Amino acid sequence: MYNYEWDRLKTWLDQYGALDESIISPQQVTRLDLSGHSLKTLPESFGVLSKLIALNLSNNKLSSLPESLQNCTHLSNLDLRRNSFEVLPYFLGELELRSLNASGNKLGDVSVLKRCPHIRVLDMSTNLLESVDTIFAHNNDLQTLNLSSNYIKDMRAAFGELSTVVRLNLSGNLLKELPQSISMLESLEEFDCSDNQLQKIDEAFFTLDVEKVNLSSNALSTLRLYELDSLEEMVLDNNAFDFLSMDESFAPHLREFSCDGCALEEFLLPSSTALELLCYSSNAIKIVPNAIERYTNLKELDIDDNEIEALPDSLANLSYLNTLYVNGNPLSEASKKIIAIRNPEICDMNMKTGIKILRASEEDLAQMAELLSVLFAIETDFSIDYAKQYAGIKQLHAHEGADLLVAKDEEIVVGMITMQRLISSAEGGFVGQIEDLVVKEAYRKMGVGSRLINKMRSIAQEYDYKRIQLAADVDNANALQFYNRRGFHKTHLSIYHYIVS
Repeated sequence: MYNYEWDRLKTWLDQYGALDESIISPQQVTRLDLSGHSLKTLPESFGVLSKLIALNLSNNKLSSLPESLQNCTHLSNLDLRRNSFEVLPYFLGELELRSLNASGNKLGDVSVLKRCPHIRVLDMSTNLLESVDTIFAHNNDLQTLNLSSNYIKDMRAAFGELSTVVRLNLSGNLLKELPQSISMLESLEEFDCSDNQLQKIDEAFFTLDVEKVNLSSNALSTLRLYELDSLEEMVLDNNAFDFLSMDESFAPHLREFSCDGCALEEFLLPSSTALELLCYSSNAIKIVPNAIERYTNLKELDIDDNEIEALPDSLANLSYLNTLYVNGNPLSEASKKIIAIRNPEICDMNMKTGIKILRASEEDLAQMAELLSVLFAIETDFSIDYAKQYAGIKQLHAHEGADLLVAKDEEIVVGMITMQRLISSAEGGFVGQIEDLVVKEAYRKMGVGSRLINKMRSIAQEYDYKRIQLAADVDNANALQFYNRRGFHKTHLSIYHYIVS
């Protein structure tokens, strides 16, 4: 019977190319990749793989697993991403899983996690979870926890079970406060609570040893920043502050600080002299203080879209500054001279006489198709195929409801973006779908991407589109931060596609 089950399972696995030719017994199977095959079920004989350690079932249509899987007592890494699970199988509690990824399902019931104390890496993002108060095992080993893009409203009780968590992602939920119990996160180093509804942060938060914090796109109106002695990076973008202050005690080792689109009128100066990145774009700031010279390690300064006329002379003394965004300010001629003294190439305002943003012509299409290979090398959902990319760009260029822009350095296409017109039943009108934003590596950090997307937003306004939308690779942190800083907000929707042919 045993050999019969293995023979049938081996035949089934072979049709998906999951086994190496050298495999002759089930004990030799330690890792299996069955991702992306539209599987709805798995054979019940899976249990014969007693030495299985890692199983990748992502990007299928599974809603259940065979009970025999509990016989795979060595299984420690299970990937169930992008399937159709509504409930996590109860028998997972019989395994000693170390890593479980069940993001992109329809999970509302994950109670089995209470019996999984050995999990160290857990991803439950993009599901239907409303509460996580009682789902974690007592004295668990959790170190990385992703609960982003769910419907969680309260974490007060759950924080008490997360004392070992080092990286915690709660972005895209419905949280309105960070309660006193957050002090229980004794091991926390990275914390993302962006895109919630936060209005209140308990004082206990400022006692944490956290190193990276993202509180962007919330409803914070009043905030006093102090202590957080280990903090190195903080993002507060897209909070409409009535009051924001910094104590001298705040983050003495801070390296990156961002307040993009926060309705600020004052240029706040963090006490840390280790600062390397400072962003105050899209505010109402009029004055950049002379004391900015204290940031001798500053590499990037973004003050786009403010009301700044004069730049301090001390700006010319920042010897490490290699990127300066100042577009959208009524800069005086004297301020432009300060930039010229420092280095005219570090500033995006100088692109006005260099790189041009134009509507794509037919002569640009071949270069655009080549440029897409840069983008698809990053976005793992797509593959590089010049012939297909050229055919697609050519059709898009001819399509009445599409707009294509290029950034050109003389005759060379160094950046591009496309937008297609869609009809939204929710909005009751047209919306724009932005795609294919990419800039050649040698031209990044020069404001090219910002200018492309700003021009496309302007076109969308001319067309009276109700909204513009885009999709971004969840693993491309730079792109996600770029879009967030330019007013795009993450939604609770997940993107699925079905290959027709």
